[in-house]
Amino acid sequence: MSSSELVRVGIQIICEHLIEVLKEELKRSRKNYREDVDVGGLDPLEDPESYRNHLRMSENQFEELYEKVKSKIEKQNTIMREALPSRLKLQITLRYLATGDTYGTLEALYRVPRCSIGRFVPEVCKAIWEVLEEYIKVSRTNLLNNIYLVHSLT
Repeated sequence: MSSSELVRVGIQIICEHLIEVLKEELKRSRKNYREDVDVGGLDPLEDPESYRNHLRMSENQFEELYEKVKSKIEKQNTIMREALPSRLKLQITLRYLATGDTYGTLEALYRVPRCSIGRFVPEVCKAIWEVLEEYIKVSRTNLLNNIYLVHSLT
C-alpha cells in the first residue's frame, strides 16, 4: 500500500469515527432538549378558586372540555422535541379568550414562546368550536373572522 493510500484510509477512518461521535452527541442533545425547559401550567389542587378565576371555569368544566378537545389538539413527540402538553395548550387558549391577554403576557405567564402560542391558539379555538358547535349561537363565519382579526392584531 502506498503512502497516499495509507493517508486516505486513515482520514476515512477518522471521518467515520467523528461522524459516529457527532451522531451520538446529537442524540443526547435531542433527548435532553426539554429537560431544561420548564413550561408553566395551573394546578387546580393548589388553589381551586384561583384556578376558576384564572380560566373562568371550574376544574370539572375544564376537564369536561379537555376530554372533548384532547384528540383534536394533541400532537406527537418527535425526535427533535417533545410536543407541548394538550392540557397546557387548552389552558393558555382559555386564558387568552377569557382575558384578551397578549401573546407576550401569556409567554411570561406560562413560559411558552409566543410564536408557539400564535400557532396553537387558532387550532384550539377551532377544536373548541367543533366540539361545542351545537351550543354556540354565533355564525361560524363571524366567529372565525373575529378570531382571525384578534389573532392578527396580537
